[in-house]
Amino acid sequence: MLRPFLLICLLLPSPALAAPGAATYGYDVYVGGLKLGRMTLQTQVQGDAYTLAVGARPGDLLARLINWSYVAEAGGRFGGPAGVQPQRFHSERTLRGKSHTQDMAYAPDGTVTTSHVPAQSAEDEAAVPPDQRAGTVDLLSAAAAISRAVEAKDGRCEVRVPVYDGRRRYDVEARPLKPRSIEKSDYTAYEGQAIGCRVLVHPVAGFRQAKRNEQNFWTIAPDGKPRGFDLWLGRPAPGDPLVPVRLEAKELFYADVIGHLAAVDRPE
Repeated sequence: MLRPFLLICLLLPSPALAAPGAATYGYDVYVGGLKLGRMTLQTQVQGDAYTLAVGARPGDLLARLINWSYVAEAGGRFGGPAGVQPQRFHSERTLRGKSHTQDMAYAPDGTVTTSHVPAQSAEDEAAVPPDQRAGTVDLLSAAAAISRAVEAKDGRCEVRVPVYDGRRRYDVEARPLKPRSIEKSDYTAYEGQAIGCRVLVHPVAGFRQAKRNEQNFWTIAPDGKPRGFDLWLGRPAPGDPLVPVRLEAKELFYADVIGHLAAVDRPE
């Protein structure tokens, strides 16, 4: 269950236009009504440079069953064909006491170099050839590019970003979805109209074909259609950037997945 949740963690945040000292956004993700975990996002933008950091931890019940955590940070500049030009990405995940770190560096010519501790298998390393990695961005920077594109198009989700996550190569596409009105509740800190986006993942390399009825997000679906989920963006307060406020998916697990913007912590 961990990898699909990490995808949610990295695609939920995208307030790429936030100013320095912006709020910290907290997201809760539920699977079949069970709280899977809490994700937090911090952003910093200075001129055309950005830094995004996320952290994820399990909910109380899940923490009793499995010990895991995830942190990631990406930095770069806005611009270029993808809307962002990442310079670095670092992540660390722990599962049952074992940790895995990943670093990616981006050269001015678009070349991407990666390192893993422990090292990847030869099969995983060869799954995406170097020429298919060139010109791609990390998944966290892709989220920033999507948010910036929606801002630039007056709230219309219409963008496609090439991604290499250190193991797989795919495109993340956002398509327009009907807006919706969200009411504040015990689950969500947001209230108001929200822009709808259908987020799709188009496999390019490093994916295996799914077996019949298999719902593993990191496989090619039996019908060949891209896997995805629905996302709604909104401004928690006037002057805030567009941030994800709700997520709904039925393709990540064998139960409905719902994510909420649960908390907004602002500096004094």
